Amino acid sequence: MSLQSPLRRFPPVCLLVAAVLALIGRLRFRRRLVGRELVMDDGRRYRVFRHLTLRSSNGAAPAVLVVRFRFARFSQPANRRLSLIPVPLIGGFPGFRQKLWMVDEETGAWQGVYEWESAAAVELYRRSFVLGMMNRRADPGSITYTVIPQTRLADYLEERIV
Repeated sequence: MSLQSPLRRFPPVCLLVAAVLALIGRLRFRRRLVGRELVMDDGRRYRVFRHLTLRSSNGAAPAVLVVRFRFARFSQPANRRLSLIPVPLIGGFPGFRQKLWMVDEETGAWQGVYEWESAAAVELYRRSFVLGMMNRRADPGSITYTVIPQTRLADYLEERIV
């Protein structure tokens, strides 16, 4: 099934794909970046608390997606636990490569930094059920998206990670 296939983006299919990828060891959590901070262009500092990777061949034209928001309710620890719920939907979504979950502990702002196989995959994800579900948990108006085409996550992090 191609990236463009609506069936491949259907949440139960994403769940099944993620389960298979996890069982064969291609989708997994990494610890190497957990606890590290990213200093963003605006000076805000975000600490990584989770890193999900899909071991695969990287696309020729990967893209980075940065999503920032504030949760509308619940404590920071509760939101960290709740953020595990969409993991299989994200990990099984076509074109996914990596995601870092992070929080600005000073302001309570959250940030997700993803690598996708292409800018086209980013656009499909931006219209997906899973991102819509996460957007409903955020304060209205707090969500921002930045897409950096032709960029690998490692290159994006290189100048920002402390």
